[in-house]
Amino acid sequence: MSPAGPVRLLQLSDTHLFADPDKRQAGVNVRDRFNRTLAAMKPWAAHAHGLLHTGDLVHDESAAGYDDLAAQLATLGLPGRVIPGNHDDPRQMARAFAGPLITTGRSLVVRDWTVIMLNTQIPGAVPGALAEGELAALDEALEALTTDHVIVAMHHPPIPVGTPWLDAIALQRPAALQARIEAESRIRAVLVGHIHHPVDRPWCGARVISAPSTAADFCPGAADFARGEAPPGFRWLDLGPGGEIDTGVVWATHG
Repeated sequence: MSPAGPVRLLQLSDTHLFADPDKRQAGVNVRDRFNRTLAAMKPWAAHAHGLLHTGDLVHDESAAGYDDLAAQLATLGLPGRVIPGNHDDPRQMARAFAGPLITTGRSLVVRDWTVIMLNTQIPGAVPGALAEGELAALDEALEALTTDHVIVAMHHPPIPVGTPWLDAIALQRPAALQARIEAESRIRAVLVGHIHHPVDRPWCGARVISAPSTAADFCPGAADFARGEAPPGFRWLDLGPGGEIDTGVVWATHG
């Protein structure tokens, strides 16, 4: 990809790994599905500029799980950022992702774009929220911006996605974030995980975009928990100098 072309980011989410490589979550072997996704990502990584993981990295919060995931993601050779989901241990994440390429840092700057990472975890709970400290950090990052365009990345979606049981455990009290999205025209999208299937919806002049899970697929529209049949996958985003976002999903259909 030429320097004048778009900024390409790769997003993966909800890997739900365990220390035990044979452990299953929601009926699927999560390590096998992650390995398939990583193999599919490697050709894309050669032409990408950054990597984002939007939460639920390790289901059992084990040190071994985080260490293994950090080592595997490092093979992509991309600078990246990771944020916790409701299943994560932020302390183990910070230890395992201490750099040099992939970290738990607040932001990632690539040319005309800044990605701001927000932690929506409520310790011990499944739904998410943005604490006052996270909102203050967002305000500080926006105040210090040196780029023309912004992506906010977090785990819990701030809008209903039409799957009732997931909508009940999404971001609580999203009004504070909504006010900031409405006030800041440079925010082009909010990237999320948590729902285990891809979504791309308009919101407040921006977009809410999710990646599929590399673990179990969740059936869109289901009233109660239901596993879908989609393969694991990841999302790519091509970010243009004028704020344009072209995006799609790559499914890891082969083992």
